[in-house]
Amino acid sequence: MIYIFQYTNVVVRNQDVARVLIESQCLPGRRTLIPISENHRNNRYTIINDQSLQRAQRVAEKYHENVVRLLDMIEYPECVGNTFKAMCGQIIVVDSLDCAREVAYTDGVKSRTLTKRGDDVRPTGVMSGGVSEHSKTPIINAVSGIHKQLDEIKALRVELTDIRKYISATESKHTKYKELNSKLQESERRLAVYQSNMKTSQAGMVQQDIDNLKNEIEPVDAEIADASLKLAALQKKITDLESKKHNDTQLREKRKAEICKQLKEIEARTAANNDNAAKARRAVLQIQAAVDELRNTINNEKTQCEKKQEELRELEESLPAAEAAYEAASKEHKEVSAKLHALKTEQRTIVDRLAKVAKDITMMRKEEAKLKSKIEDKEKEVVRLKESELAHKKFAASLLKKCEWLVDEQAHFNKKGGIYDFDGYTANKGNTEVKEYTEKIEKLERSLCMKNVSNLDTCEAKVMDIKNKRAKLTEDFNILKKTIAVLDRKKTDEIHRAHESVNADFGKIFHCLLPDASAELVPPEGKTVCDGLEVKVAFNGVVKDSLHELSGGQRSLVALSLILAMLKFKPAPLYILDEVDAALDLSHTANIGKMIKAHFRDSQFIIVSLKQGMFSNADALFQTHFADGHSSCTLMSGAELKKLQTDKKLAAQATEVAEAEKEATKKPSKKSAKKAVQNTDDEME
Repeated sequence: MIYIFQYTNVVVRNQDVARVLIESQCLPGRRTLIPISENHRNNRYTIINDQSLQRAQRVAEKYHENVVRLLDMIEYPECVGNTFKAMCGQIIVVDSLDCAREVAYTDGVKSRTLTKRGDDVRPTGVMSGGVSEHSKTPIINAVSGIHKQLDEIKALRVELTDIRKYISATESKHTKYKELNSKLQESERRLAVYQSNMKTSQAGMVQQDIDNLKNEIEPVDAEIADASLKLAALQKKITDLESKKHNDTQLREKRKAEICKQLKEIEARTAANNDNAAKARRAVLQIQAAVDELRNTINNEKTQCEKKQEELRELEESLPAAEAAYEAASKEHKEVSAKLHALKTEQRTIVDRLAKVAKDITMMRKEEAKLKSKIEDKEKEVVRLKESELAHKKFAASLLKKCEWLVDEQAHFNKKGGIYDFDGYTANKGNTEVKEYTEKIEKLERSLCMKNVSNLDTCEAKVMDIKNKRAKLTEDFNILKKTIAVLDRKKTDEIHRAHESVNADFGKIFHCLLPDASAELVPPEGKTVCDGLEVKVAFNGVVKDSLHELSGGQRSLVALSLILAMLKFKPAPLYILDEVDAALDLSHTANIGKMIKAHFRDSQFIIVSLKQGMFSNADALFQTHFADGHSSCTLMSGAELKKLQTDKKLAAQATEVAEAEKEATKKPSKKSAKKAVQNTDDEME
């Protein structure tokens, strides 16, 4: 598991992986390895807050650009989250360099800002970038397309989350509807059971007894009514008889006894009927109380049933909308799932391709290693054969040294009919001849001085060694002459190329500093560029004979233009200029600032100056103070910076000096020109 970011930082799993990568030297250039196992110990990281990001966005809107956190453009696993947040949490990405400078230096933001081209602007005033290699694409531009796809995936994930939340909310309502529907069905079933059981239950039997008692009470009430009528008739008769008692006492007593007897019978029957009626009334009251209780229970059940039916109707009314929403959410869920599946499929395809490419690269590296080993073996074999060839050549040369007459006789070797015709010559024949010649040599050695023979061999060896050294020195001398000629040609070409570039930049820069003047580098008359160059300056088309005709300030501008033109041919990342405008007037100072803006867009300058013309063109101003034997430097911002950049008095002085210089250059006479030069020198003094 390896993650590479910021070009030089590599995140690895642990220290063992880092050690293996360092020892194998598989990463190009210098790299910083960050183990995750050690990184979790220090998890103090900060991410730029939303308030600062909004301020940066308001600044970027002036340039019609957007501000993005670099951390939001990177997709990384949680296992390396602390590392990425610590490295990229405070970095902002914009489009252009101008926007990056203003965002980085804005109060309330003060964060490191990158451009998609690769420029880096820090709030401390340090900037890097400006050089783009055509063969390489900046990494931020490379991941910009992936960043758009990540935004789409995040948006789809947010939509999927909302759909799932809506589905979960709908499912709860659907579940509640099912529960209430089941309760309603259960209540209806219970009501039907209650109604069916009412007839066979105790309440049903009581109701039936009540009906029977009502039927029995009706004849008793009729009898009571008849008895009351009879009682009224008897009382009427009693009154009649009392009126007649005076006439017939005996009849009256007899009739009275009968009437009393009948009255007692009627009272007894009335008392019995009254007792039965009281009992019946008490039973009716008890039954009515039970019936009322049952009616209340039935009414409560009916009320609950009506409430359940009303809830059921409400749920049935909301059910189609919920089902439609559920179907729409399901459809959207399917579409989002299909898109997500397609994206995952595409991601898997890309991962498979990357794995295949990595596998192919591994195979090619293995084949490359095998080929390298084979090449090394072949090279060793070639070296061995060359060494063997050299050894055989040395042996042959040593033989030739011993037998110098062979050198003269080599032209006659293998010629037919000659004494050196080796056709049909065999090894046995050669051995026989060698033996014969050896015997002859032994005979001759007896009569020769071997010391002189050994000295002869030594002298011949020294002579051959000197000849070989001479041949080698001659060969090396020829090689050196060829190399010197090639280097001289390259030097001449490089000098011509440098002259063309520096001359063009020299004229442009000097014309920017002095609009009515031009300058060029030309070789002296009758000589070439390699022999030397002269500076020619012209004002309004009139070429000056020498630099002595120029004022001190003009010569300073010529020297500054030449130096900057040469530096533009071989650019440096940073330039430091210390009061180059000290001997110049305000208009020339302003022209220097404009020239740097126009011709050195991709370079950084640190300029020490005391004039307003330079302040108005600066990206950042620092003011130095000296107090109590110590110097300090502070960044100027806000009202002080605006005051220096928009100082009307200094601007008016610069305008007056520029107009006076233009009027002086328009006069063709040499006297007026000399006076203008003298005035300029006086001003400089």
